[in-house]
Amino acid sequence: MSSIEVVCVGVITIDTVALVDTYPDEDERVIAKGIVRAGGGPAAVAAVTLARLGVKTAIVGTIGDDADGVEVLRIFADEGVDTSGISIGSSPTAGSVIVASRAFNSRSISTRQPVKSEEINSAAKELIQNAKYVHVDHVGITKLKPAGISRGRGPLISFDAGYGVETFDTAAVDLFVPTDRQMALRHPAQNLESALKSDALSAQNVVVATQGSKGSSGYSVATGLVTTAGFAVDVVSTLGAGDVFHGALVAHLIQGFSLQEAMQRSNAVAALSCRGLDAQSMIPTTLELNAFLEANK
Repeated sequence: MSSIEVVCVGVITIDTVALVDTYPDEDERVIAKGIVRAGGGPAAVAAVTLARLGVKTAIVGTIGDDADGVEVLRIFADEGVDTSGISIGSSPTAGSVIVASRAFNSRSISTRQPVKSEEINSAAKELIQNAKYVHVDHVGITKLKPAGISRGRGPLISFDAGYGVETFDTAAVDLFVPTDRQMALRHPAQNLESALKSDALSAQNVVVATQGSKGSSGYSVATGLVTTAGFAVDVVSTLGAGDVFHGALVAHLIQGFSLQEAMQRSNAVAALSCRGLDAQSMIPTTLELNAFLEANK
């Protein structure tokens, strides 16, 4: 039987990220404070986070038969993430060109998606069947039903609900993690607490909303409302912080932390990741996380 505890399914990219003070005007050139190339994609970033926190993790998705695909495999090998569920397609590996602005604390993204996202292969299906969790992003969620994977049949399903989930049926997943903005779109007449409660009770699952630097709020039948504050760090870029939070939350729930403890620790992991320009380089290990939490009691 596989020792893999979590299988992450979805987008895998190689990103080029530039840090500038302010965005350039039309036909203007600005000097970047730094430029890096690194791995990205919601599912991929979550997988690296899980691995650094000591959880046996696999990644499932599509890459191309190109230099970026080779780099993707190298990154995951270095992190100890199982790649047997990755499919190699005929189109180039997905990627993004991202410009992060210090002045606006924001980013602009131009993305190349794969022309064809391959279906889940047989190796991936076997990994998922024996895992504790399958964690999916907006692409991964579309791959589960065709592969015969549904809530209550196999692993718990965690959904990084970052895009277009206004009408999503939350009963399809065990752990629903949107942003506070997505919750406001889902429930425009309710405050965040009421919206979390409404979704969690109707689906009988756990719902956690990320709130950026403010922290996170969650609701489950077992705990009721749970709120946790964010952590202050020297921010370079917030790129991928939400994806990091998702991976960390699943990791800490698997490791037996209460929902509130898991959210608090995940807030810290996401904050620490913001010390880097890219999404992955500054994700902490468990030792680094514990040292940070001890210093910030």
